[in-house]
Amino acid sequence: MNYLAWSNEYKSTADELAKVIDKLKSERKAASPSCKKELDRKIAKFRVYFRECMETAALLRERHGDAA
Repeated sequence: MNYLAWSNEYKSTADELAKVIDKLKSERKAASPSCKKELDRKIAKFRVYFRECMETAALLRERHGDAA
């Protein structure tokens, strides 16, 4: 199993999620108060996904080092 390639895929996904989070933050600046609440929920959800991807990428990178 190629843990490094797998780790890179998770890191790539995390990078894409970071872009989505940044976009939502930009939208939030011009949003109405009711829309801000919804955007805050979306941002929080994407942050969880981002964190999980980063943690998984680190774990797989570590596993790659152990397998070498």
